[in-house]
Amino acid sequence: MKKFFIFVFMFCTLISSFAGTVIKLGTIAPAGSLWDIKLREMASEWNRITGGEVQLKLYMGGTVGDEDNMIRAMKVGGLNACAITAQGMKEIASDTFALCLPYIVKDDDEFDYVFENVKGDFELAFEKQGFVTLGWAMTGWVNFFSRDPVVSPDDLRKEKIAIDTDSRLSKIWTELGFRAIPLSFNDLVASLYSGMVDSIYVTPLAASAMGMNKIAPNMCDYRIAPVYCAVIVDKRAWNRVPAKYKEPLKQRTAEIAGEFYEIIKVDEAKAIEVMKKNGLQVHEVSDQVAQEWLKLSRDGSDAFSRELISKEIYDKIIAIVDEYRKK
Repeated sequence: MKKFFIFVFMFCTLISSFAGTVIKLGTIAPAGSLWDIKLREMASEWNRITGGEVQLKLYMGGTVGDEDNMIRAMKVGGLNACAITAQGMKEIASDTFALCLPYIVKDDDEFDYVFENVKGDFELAFEKQGFVTLGWAMTGWVNFFSRDPVVSPDDLRKEKIAIDTDSRLSKIWTELGFRAIPLSFNDLVASLYSGMVDSIYVTPLAASAMGMNKIAPNMCDYRIAPVYCAVIVDKRAWNRVPAKYKEPLKQRTAEIAGEFYEIIKVDEAKAIEVMKKNGLQVHEVSDQVAQEWLKLSRDGSDAFSRELISKEIYDKIIAIVDEYRKK
């Protein structure tokens, strides 16, 4: 009997060695989405680069839970990696959420410049929590969609705004004089229909998928904040990857993640045009009102650094932004 168990153990070990290293990656992105397409491409590339020694196994559409659940699963080893939004990132290292604060940066060029200067800080913050960053993806910007036109901050103060359920964000919005209603993403449409909220902030692509032109047919053309995501892996799992493959895998993952935004910009422009044909009104913001929105962000600096991110990262980002704008 003892020899039998030794044989079984040796057989399992042999099978395991043939199977190589499996990295289990989760995401809330649904099947058929751009994330689904690109993650499958990533898995195929990992297989090619390593000759099948390292396999990326995907769990799409929140099949392992929401981002909070995925983070918990990674910490106990049930999941090894994830493609995660900034909303989820802040539960690991809140400073990584800094560029998602409203009106910190105002356009693509500004975002690119600032991000390149703070990416190292974000990756170090992940590293301190036991995660390795494999790639970053810029996935668009969020805008306000509302029942009534919203152009200025004063217009928004008349609205009941749906915000993320994070209590820290609720405190910030309230401190800035707005009526913030914490809601999960899945409750946004029903809450607009019921009148519980009057305004939400989402990307135009998400707004199109949710039918915003029917229930919140006004879009403020002044962008609130960028949306970015990261592919991260638990250090313990990454340490199982043979050293010779680590750099090629990181490089190819980063390349694939970097392809997102050019595709999204085309899809987003199409989505806005379709919504406009079906009743969406897009409201432009003058330079003077744009300054009001930017001032709003600076007015919230104390709340941001007290509730959500460190004063060090906030001050660094503001200094970089000011440096860029002076140029």
